[in-house]
Amino acid sequence: MPVKIIPSFIANIMAVYTKITQQQLANHLAQYQLGELLSMHEIIDGIDNSNFIINTTTGKYIFTIFESRIKSQDLPFFINLKQHLASKNISCPLPINNKQGNNISDFANKSTAIVSFLDGQTLKPHSDGYYYNITAQHCFEVGKQLAKMHLATADFLAYRHNDLGCLELSKFAHKFSHQLDPLIPTVLSFLEQNWQQNCHNTGPLIPCHLDLFPDNVFFDDKQNLTGVIDFYFAANDLPIYDFAIVVNAWCFDKTTFNQHKFEQLLMGYQTYRIFTQAEMLLLPIANIAAATRFYLTRLSDKIFTKPDSLVKIKDPSEYLAKLQYFCQNL
Repeated sequence: MPVKIIPSFIANIMAVYTKITQQQLANHLAQYQLGELLSMHEIIDGIDNSNFIINTTTGKYIFTIFESRIKSQDLPFFINLKQHLASKNISCPLPINNKQGNNISDFANKSTAIVSFLDGQTLKPHSDGYYYNITAQHCFEVGKQLAKMHLATADFLAYRHNDLGCLELSKFAHKFSHQLDPLIPTVLSFLEQNWQQNCHNTGPLIPCHLDLFPDNVFFDDKQNLTGVIDFYFAANDLPIYDFAIVVNAWCFDKTTFNQHKFEQLLMGYQTYRIFTQAEMLLLPIANIAAATRFYLTRLSDKIFTKPDSLVKIKDPSEYLAKLQYFCQNL
């Protein structure tokens, strides 16, 4: 199946909630050194924020107005993390500072940011939501990039707690506990009993992407990775948990585990960063935690999303099947 060629962010940037005229945007751009506004158009895909592709006399950018779903206190972490990664030659959107040296501005009492525009190709899911076009080469490339990001964030000093971390999942599941699959209470109990006692000597919690799915990664026509986007779930956690999320997202053919893709993902990662024995021993538990996380978040969206919402509901059964695979030996 061919890839879908799209501009940066189109796969997962968000619908437009805040309307803005070209003159209003031109006035806003006076805070920046980006030249004159030539054109703008709304990005209508996605669910969370208001986004616009803007062309100026100095180039093409993405202008984002952050809506209520992202907490304002978390924005500096997300934006500064991207700026830090870009400074370490990680291909991701570069936040643009305004004339005051700030990478977050205000418009209509809402926080905004402008970032560089990345061209690229993203893998296109089938109409059933599954990716049938992920190759072992894609996995190798994603593994390399994840390791590079983990090395690059080791000296990023800001901290954000991961509210979807392994030991937070029971709290998250409590609000809809009566609708969980019968397997979930057993899994949550297992994670609570085994995570902390097996994560000793696995290193510090570092800033991790924690959402590196196929719609957040761009490739060229030779399957070389060209960019990573969407850092709005980033937080401090163990690198092996971040890796387990990628295993869940990239190493299945529908819901059948693909060992070759996993081996290429691991080989790509360990081209730059070697997992310790303690990390590898934790990986089976981390895989269970990652599958549980996405089963729970998808189920939560299915239960609580209003019928008229722009949120695209994804099937939680995909991650229940992956969880069942990882729990075979429990």
